[in-house]
Amino acid sequence: MTANELMYARSRQAQAGARTPPDSEPRPSGGAAGLFVGRLHLSRFRNYPYLRLDLPERTPQVVLTGDNGVGKTNLIEAVSFLAPGKGLRQARFQDVLPAENPTGAWGVSAVLRKGAEEIEIGTDYEAEARGRRSEKRRVRVNGVAGTAQSELGRVCSAVWLTPAMDRLFSGDPAGRRRFLDRLTQAFFESHASACAAYARAWRQWGALIRDGKNDERWLSALESTMAKYGALAANARRETVRLLQNALDKNETAFPRASISLSGGLEDEISALSVDEARDFIKARFVPAREAYARTGVAGGVHTADLTAFHREKNMPAAGCSTGEQKALLISILLAHVRAQADAKNALPLVLFDEVAAHLDDGRLGALLDEIRGLKTQVWLTGTDGRSFESLKNTARFV
Repeated sequence: MTANELMYARSRQAQAGARTPPDSEPRPSGGAAGLFVGRLHLSRFRNYPYLRLDLPERTPQVVLTGDNGVGKTNLIEAVSFLAPGKGLRQARFQDVLPAENPTGAWGVSAVLRKGAEEIEIGTDYEAEARGRRSEKRRVRVNGVAGTAQSELGRVCSAVWLTPAMDRLFSGDPAGRRRFLDRLTQAFFESHASACAAYARAWRQWGALIRDGKNDERWLSALESTMAKYGALAANARRETVRLLQNALDKNETAFPRASISLSGGLEDEISALSVDEARDFIKARFVPAREAYARTGVAGGVHTADLTAFHREKNMPAAGCSTGEQKALLISILLAHVRAQADAKNALPLVLFDEVAAHLDDGRLGALLDEIRGLKTQVWLTGTDGRSFESLKNTARFV
């Protein structure tokens, strides 16, 4: 049984009222282990030919200030590469190389504290590896090369808010799906792998149908793959939404309380099914979808899931809220995600806020900084005006 399948079974036990095994039960968040970067090295990373940043032990906040274009976002993007995924910009790894000389390799390494443990993480990307263009970044943890992204997720996770996300709820559903999948990865370390396997099979399935290659054996094999990984991905997303909603409901903050839900991705239909039943259900949907996809190029499924949010106080969908209110809802969800990780994993992520003061009035910004001071993990913030972060002057390292 894979890690995702084990989590699927345990979440179904919990929903049915059964006790989950002791090693999976949430532990109190009060003792959750925070993450703290102590030393950070960059090499040929965007506009940084080389950088070494040393921070006092367990620095609670790191504030990066300066004019636009000096590299503040580039620096926290480098921090985001200490966790699984493609970083806070979702950029091609090739594009992270210096623009004036996009060849060779870039690298990021850091020493982190997690509770009493010291962890060394390094990651790099080489544009031409063994004569071929590379599409993957390499990861090593505590000197062990070839660490899988899922293993990296067990060591370090990160959550972030960037200006590109300010109108997430009124934008493309694909953006919300990527956002949810990043949140889900924190609880289900194999989630990204499941989504990638599903996506590869989906592309091949679609290409076969578009090209009129009705090879029943090949189509059926791809549908089995999509059913297997689709069931795991759908359950992981649904369980993540449940954990987030619990955290949103339990905690009072100065930010609006959201109701969040999933739509369009079969999550409701398979919620009461076992792993095998969910696979069979999803696979059965693809056979009649072949003809419809051949005509329209459209077929529903796990790949069409959407995250929706509702502003309780205003009694309106997040998509209809102002940019400032949407950002406040996102902050509320991200803070809930931090608390949910503390409860479910007894661990806290790195938290990254890029240009966080934009679209927040003084009251909301002050409330956020109050929340940040209460987090027991390291928070990185960027902004053009250091005065916005004056209330952190006694605890933060300003760079």
